[in-house]
Amino acid sequence: MQRSKVMRRMVIAGLTAAVIGLGGSFVSQQQAYAKASFDVFDFEPHRGGRDARPENTLYSYAYAMEMGATSIECDMQLTKDNRIVMSHNPILNHKITRDKNGNYVEDGKYDIRLMTLDEIRKFDVGVMDPNCGEYYEGHGKTQITVPGAQIPTLDELFELIQEYGDKKVIVNAETKSYPDPLSGDAYKNSVDPVRFVKAFNDVVKKYGMEDRVLLQSFDWRTLIEMKKLNPNISLVALWQEQPSWGPDAVSLRAYQKGKSPWLGGLDIDDYQGNPILAAKAIGVDIVSPYYPEISKQDVDLAHELGMKVVPWTVNSVTDINMMIDMGVDGMISDKPWVLRSVLEKRGIKLHEPMINPNSKYHTGVDYVDVKTKKMAGGGDSAE
Repeated sequence: MQRSKVMRRMVIAGLTAAVIGLGGSFVSQQQAYAKASFDVFDFEPHRGGRDARPENTLYSYAYAMEMGATSIECDMQLTKDNRIVMSHNPILNHKITRDKNGNYVEDGKYDIRLMTLDEIRKFDVGVMDPNCGEYYEGHGKTQITVPGAQIPTLDELFELIQEYGDKKVIVNAETKSYPDPLSGDAYKNSVDPVRFVKAFNDVVKKYGMEDRVLLQSFDWRTLIEMKKLNPNISLVALWQEQPSWGPDAVSLRAYQKGKSPWLGGLDIDDYQGNPILAAKAIGVDIVSPYYPEISKQDVDLAHELGMKVVPWTVNSVTDINMMIDMGVDGMISDKPWVLRSVLEKRGIKLHEPMINPNSKYHTGVDYVDVKTKKMAGGGDSAE
């Protein structure tokens, strides 16, 4: 057993030397000194907790703090007038977005990246369409709706944190960037990664949040550019290998001709098809895979390479316990009340809830206690 561990360390040391030796367009490992740190398990409500409140709104972010979140997981788009707004979809989601007349918008009509902030403000994302089918069955039935909720800016999220007086919560913000032609309309108007990270960095520095943010992305170009621009920002590498979700839901493209567009110039075949080794090569601090795609061996490897592991989106008691047993450092969940309950029962240290009853975004921590449907084709995680 001891000899096996020694051999494993020798192999890892060799691999580490190999990835550091890449040089070229990648940032030196010696420059990686991220400032964000965790004093407890990373309990992350996904999009603020989309099964409890309207996703990526100030109401969901306030809910996350009132649940005692370690980090608030959220998504960013960059507008035509260079404002960062919080939305998972680059095109207004017809399942959750209503116009000024109260009608749900046409699918595919409004591209956030071609709109100004003032134009985006006209839409209401506080009530999911109960007739939208499986998405409502999976994520809407338990949600307490907030009519009139708008898509917020990153500035407003930081201001909300200040209003709540939360001195510990971290913002895990994703650059929704689309380097793959297979992503269709999302790829068509994808924002330049340099422009995206500069806009993000400007807002972070404006609010003094360098040690309170993580930048996560499936598009590793943005991670590489972020490290060049500001190595104080902690980085999180996302990936997925789910061909049943669609052709662009395969990040690595192992053993295929050419490089994957998602990996920022890396060829996964140079890393034995292993995204953890590839993530190490670009100097990230955390790896964040889809939870069914990792094993105990993956977690151990990431830890030995000096990276934390925070899988997404873990929603059931069984899966949460399985991830804890693997030794992950955190979890992202659509159902924060389920995740927190399991963590507390396992005796895992968490932050105390931050309550601000005077905030207009305070809605408590209740949810609608009904059974939801497990969705197919990535609807539970990626949609």
